[in-house]
Amino acid sequence: MQKIAVEQGLVPEFEVTLEATHHGPVTSTPTMFVEIGSTEDHWGRQDAAQAIALVLWKGLGLEDGNAVGTWQRNCEKVLLGIGGGHYVPRHMDIVIKDGVWVGHLLSGYSLPMDMSSQVNVKSSEEVAGMWKHSIKVSYEATKAAFPGGEVIAHLDHKSFKGWQKNAVTCFLQEQNIRIGKPSDFL
Repeated sequence: MQKIAVEQGLVPEFEVTLEATHHGPVTSTPTMFVEIGSTEDHWGRQDAAQAIALVLWKGLGLEDGNAVGTWQRNCEKVLLGIGGGHYVPRHMDIVIKDGVWVGHLLSGYSLPMDMSSQVNVKSSEEVAGMWKHSIKVSYEATKAAFPGGEVIAHLDHKSFKGWQKNAVTCFLQEQNIRIGKPSDFL
């Protein structure tokens, strides 16, 4: 999308972004939402709509029979983004590179955590809330969507308080989910 947006002259007026998962990690049908801008002035832009149509056209292989990004099931890396805001910019910095597969992107606000002391977290059990369920279900859905892939969690460290980051890290380790740095996705 970024490449086509640049080729079509839409950048820098438009910014290509991803939004964090906010419709639930499980749907019965593969689903994708595509938006043009965030105001009525942008919604009717035919040039932006044509760029999105071109992305879909090429992505599905309708142009020449070669779909972009055909899943090969050969241990390719898949990003599971954890933390950040609605537009997950630190995960987007990784995703914008060619060859990166994307699973769920969980914003920090979608991971409610409750802990009375908030110091020296040594186990995920010390922190209450639905955050563990959200991470686990999103991980499982990403694994199912990319069979044979290596799902790697990427944390937006700056979006968490220290005790929250420790809790998430502990939980991922307890679940045997690899935690990666941006360089792990190259």
